[in-house]
Amino acid sequence: MIEYSSKEDVHNRAKDAVGLSMQEIYESNSRYDANPKNKNYVGDAFELWMGVEKNSRSEADIADLGVELKATPYKFVKSRRKSDNKQLVSAKERLVLNIINYMDEAKATFDTSSFSHKDKLMELIFYNHNTEKPKTEWTFDEAILFSFPEKDLEIIKHDWEIIHKAILDGKAHELSEGMTDYLGACTKGASKKTVREQPFSKIKAKQRAYSLKAAYMTSLLRNYVFGDKHDPAIRKERYETQSEKDTNLIETEEIATANELKHESLDSIILRKINSFKGKSVADLKKEFGIKKTSSSKQLNSIIIARMLGLKGNSANSAEEVQKAGIKIKTISLNPNNSVKEHMSFPKFKFKELINQSFEDSVFYDELSRRFLFAVFKNLKKDKPKDEEIIFIGAKFWHLPNKDLPIIESVFNDTIATAKNGVHLRVTKNRVYNNFISAKEERIAHVRPHEQKSQYVKGDYSDELPTPAIWENRPDDNDKYDPSGLYMTRQSFWLNSDYIGKQITDILSEID
Repeated sequence: MIEYSSKEDVHNRAKDAVGLSMQEIYESNSRYDANPKNKNYVGDAFELWMGVEKNSRSEADIADLGVELKATPYKFVKSRRKSDNKQLVSAKERLVLNIINYMDEAKATFDTSSFSHKDKLMELIFYNHNTEKPKTEWTFDEAILFSFPEKDLEIIKHDWEIIHKAILDGKAHELSEGMTDYLGACTKGASKKTVREQPFSKIKAKQRAYSLKAAYMTSLLRNYVFGDKHDPAIRKERYETQSEKDTNLIETEEIATANELKHESLDSIILRKINSFKGKSVADLKKEFGIKKTSSSKQLNSIIIARMLGLKGNSANSAEEVQKAGIKIKTISLNPNNSVKEHMSFPKFKFKELINQSFEDSVFYDELSRRFLFAVFKNLKKDKPKDEEIIFIGAKFWHLPNKDLPIIESVFNDTIATAKNGVHLRVTKNRVYNNFISAKEERIAHVRPHEQKSQYVKGDYSDELPTPAIWENRPDDNDKYDPSGLYMTRQSFWLNSDYIGKQITDILSEID
C-alpha cells in the first residue's frame, strides 16, 4: 500500500505512470505471472502502480481522500468528413462506474447516492486499445484528476433523478441508457440473465451500473485529455508545473449556461428553443436565419436545427451538450398523409465483424441505446415540394423502449445466421434480391443496402462475406458478379418507417 496525504499526491503518482508499458509496471512490482488474457489486466496494472489492493467496496479506491481510480481505453477513428483523412481520438467504450443497488438507491438523495459517494472525484488514466500490439506493450498515455465541471454536474443530477424515479416507480426493469444524457444506467453482468430485486415491483430488473456514456468520454478525450481546453474541475498537469499542450481540440458551442441548467433541464431547454418554431415553413426559416444556398436538403435541415438552438455553426452536433450526451439528431420527413417518408438508417456493418458480435456488444446495440432528437417536417406536396411547402411541426426526445429490443435482437441474430449459412442471392429482371429480413416482415428493423451503387465484386461499395453466397440465376458476367460469391453490396440495419411513425404520434396529434 502507498500512503497518500492529498489528492495532489495521487494525481502526481498517476502521472508517473504515463509512458510506462503494462509489462514494465507489472515487472517493477515483481509480478511476472500477470496474464494479458485477463480482462482486468490493464485496470489491475493501474491499481498495482497506485498501490491499491483489488476491491469491490462501495467507497472510493482511496477512501480517505475520496478518489476513485479508473483506467479507460481510447481508439482512433477516421473523420466523417469526406475531405478529411484525419484520425480522431475517440473513447472505445463507456466508462462503467459502480453497480446500482436498487434497494439502497431508492432511499438515497443525489448527494447520498452510491454514485456521489464513489465517483465524484476520479483519477482517470488513458491507454490506446491497439489490437495490433500485444497488451504487454500497451502504455498509459495520459492521466487527469477529474471532477465534474459545474454545468455537467447539473445535467448529471437530472440524469440521476430520472434513474432514481424509475426505481421509485417500480420500473427499474424498464431502465435504458437512452433515457438520460451524460450519466447512463448500463447493463452489467455475466449475461442478460443477471438480475436484481427492486423495491417497488416483484419484477426482477437487469443488473445495471452507473456509467459515463462513450460520447461523454470522447468529448473529454478530444477537448481536455489530448486537447487544450481547460476547466477548474479537470487537472491534467502535474501539481508542481503548468504546461500547455497542443491538440485535438474540437471547437464547441453551448446550448445552455450552468445557471440555466440549475433551473431547467437540458431536454426542456432544447425542446423549448426548437419547438418555438413550430408551424413555420422551411422558406420562413431560411429567411429568418439568413440561410442561402446549401448543397443538400440534409445539410439545410442540419443548419436550420442549429439556428433554432441559437448556434452559429452548421450543425447542432458542434454543441458541447450534444457531443457529451451522444444525442443523435434525426430529421423525419412526412408525406402529405402523415406517413413517414423514409426508413431510419444506422452505420454500415462488416459481415466478418458482425458474425463475431453478440447483440449487446454490437455497434448496432450501442447506436440503439443512444438518445434521439427527432425533428419532424411535413411535406404538403408528395413530389419535390418547394421550401414553402415543407412545414416544421415539432421535435421530441426519444429512446428505444426495452420491450422492443427482443424483436430487434431476433433480426440481428437472423442476419448473422444468414451470413454464416450463405446469403441467398436471386436475380429477377436485372435486380438482385437477398434473403435478409426485409421491411415487409414488420419486425421493427430490417437489413438493406447502404450504398449509392450495388456491387457484387470486390470494390468500394461491397463487403466480403464469411461464407460464399448461394446464387440463383446468377448472370454470366464475372466482371460484375464475382464467381467466388464472396462479395455483395455493403449493408446496414434500418428501423422501419412505420415503426418510426408510431413513435411520433404525439407530434402528429397536434397537427390540425
